Amino acid sequence: MRLEEFIVRHSIGTDFALNFARTAYCARLPMSRDGIGRVAAYLNSANESAQTNGYIWNMYTNNCSHVAHNALAAAGVWDPKVPRGPGAINVARDVVSVARALALGQMSDFSFPANNFVRLYEAGNERPIDDALGAFMNHDVRRTMKDDWITTGPGALIATVPIHDAGRNQMFAPGRDPFLFSVPMLWDKAETFKTLTRDPPSIVTDLAANLTHYRERYAKTLANRRSVDDELGLLRAPQDAEDFRIFHGRFYDHIADELRRTDERLTKYRRLAG
Repeated sequence: MRLEEFIVRHSIGTDFALNFARTAYCARLPMSRDGIGRVAAYLNSANESAQTNGYIWNMYTNNCSHVAHNALAAAGVWDPKVPRGPGAINVARDVVSVARALALGQMSDFSFPANNFVRLYEAGNERPIDDALGAFMNHDVRRTMKDDWITTGPGALIATVPIHDAGRNQMFAPGRDPFLFSVPMLWDKAETFKTLTRDPPSIVTDLAANLTHYRERYAKTLANRRSVDDELGLLRAPQDAEDFRIFHGRFYDHIADELRRTDERLTKYRRLAG
């Protein structure tokens, strides 16, 4: 195959010029330099493993979104998924992981790009940061707090970059929404995806609105702060009391620091915006 033909048939829309073949759904998640370093280290390791051992792609059990998901898991964003080989047995194992996830609130091993988009939006915007007890009960928040950060915070924005229209795109035609694994009334990722891509709230698309929202949310969290003893009375697992005492102080210190930083960011944004 000539190089030009290879580029047209196999590279445009996958390796580069992505928006000739698809609409891009993008979610931004600010993280520390250390967190980004962990993501890069995971991706480098994945590349080295693929170079040494080969890479067996499978639509269901080991696809590109497993790599992206597990790279973020390396930074503590969420639990990792288990990529598996091809074959009916491995697909069955992934199906079992879905049942386990629904029953226990854990992460299933199935992975799809559009689901990753929705999950990353949720990680950046919907984890509990309004009181110490709610944050403590969320194991993802507890995990990142050990590294002095929480995924839900200012700057977690989304954007949809549409496929190029027919006037400048004679290679590809727009298709339907990407596939999401979704359970209506219980785990409705499809409905969330439609909202985010068709009528998203300004607090996740506009930086000024986003910063203002988190400034108000942090201030409210501090204003409604309860004492550690008051919140301990609501703790369902008494054996976690000592861990919660430590978490309580660290959590509110973090919220106060984030409020101060968000005020500084708002001031800087308004100055730059004129």
